[in-house]
Amino acid sequence: MESAGFHYKLHMPVGSPDCAVVLLHGSGRTEEDLASFGRAVFRNGILYAPRGIVPWENGFAFFRRKPDRQLDIDDLKHQAAGLCRFIEFVFQQTGQRPFLVGYSNGAIIAAETICQNRHLSRGAILLRPLSPRNNEHFPKLTGYPALLLAGAHDERRHRDDAPHLADQFSTAGADVVLETLDTGHGWAADAADERLSRQWLRQH
Repeated sequence: MESAGFHYKLHMPVGSPDCAVVLLHGSGRTEEDLASFGRAVFRNGILYAPRGIVPWENGFAFFRRKPDRQLDIDDLKHQAAGLCRFIEFVFQQTGQRPFLVGYSNGAIIAAETICQNRHLSRGAILLRPLSPRNNEHFPKLTGYPALLLAGAHDERRHRDDAPHLADQFSTAGADVVLETLDTGHGWAADAADERLSRQWLRQH
């Protein structure tokens, strides 16, 4: 299916839906990537999984990086504005502000959409995140719930990246929780990402 410039997959729950969720995959991946994680955490959620529009490696990304792998900030902000329109589409379809679930590239652009318009989404789970605005103060995010899941051995992140993002959220007034898992950039072997996400969700 297509909407707001994105190809996406829609996953309906077996039972009555209790929330809407937007799943944002990592770079070089596709819209199929987070479906099982989304269903494990949001048992009765309506899952919207858009595909990033930037061809990247063997898949797609939501925004570009520069040749030295630094974030292309201009492209990130531009692509995030488009993603905001997709999130608005989800609200129009469901009548609910969705939760955002972003992994790596998807976590970075999810954080940028929150900065651009926090009122579009209900909360966010950001896996292996990195700040989209490294040297900036975030806009006011009073009470916005966010769970950050970092990897203690993440070869693609500096150990201060997730704490820095958590501090930016906290300084802006968000209700942020940071958990560091005994894993690298990929999924934790003991399914800790799913377990901690479910625990956090029960509180929000």
